[in-house]
Amino acid sequence: MTLDVYYESLCPDSRNFLVTQLNPNWPTLSTFTDLRLVPFGKATFVSNPEGGWDFECQHGAAECRGNILHACGIKYSPSVTQALNFTTCLMDAPISGKSCAESAGLDYTPIDACQNDVEGQNLVHDYGVETLNLDPTLTFVPWLIYNKVWNESNQWESLTNVTGVACNNAPANTPACLV
Repeated sequence: MTLDVYYESLCPDSRNFLVTQLNPNWPTLSTFTDLRLVPFGKATFVSNPEGGWDFECQHGAAECRGNILHACGIKYSPSVTQALNFTTCLMDAPISGKSCAESAGLDYTPIDACQNDVEGQNLVHDYGVETLNLDPTLTFVPWLIYNKVWNESNQWESLTNVTGVACNNAPANTPACLV
């Protein structure tokens, strides 16, 4: 079963979902869920004449910087569990990249280099192209897509019961869902 989470680094609803639903339930979900974290949300971008990209984000410039930090952390995480731990930590401490990387067992050096280079901009640009081409169009953040299909009831129920929704979208007799 796949779950794609389109979110923003400083969005209160994104924070609430990662901190109270996705991360605490990940030990169960991880046994049957292929998770993708996509930091972009309701942002826009234009190419910068000097190279790279300029972003405008729903919650301001700090969120744009945060999305880049999240994207770099995701790229340099050997496992999705480490990526989720890093991004969830940043939801509570948005500028604590180094300490969040350490708590997730990540080397901060490549993450920091990425966020301070066009590499991080390119990652968020690619997430942006994907997000802006969603069908249906993203209207809320976090935007949650199970098995590559957005469904309104899955979207809203996941905000309070992600495990239940994930199990409803998982193959029959998924062991973690038979409890």
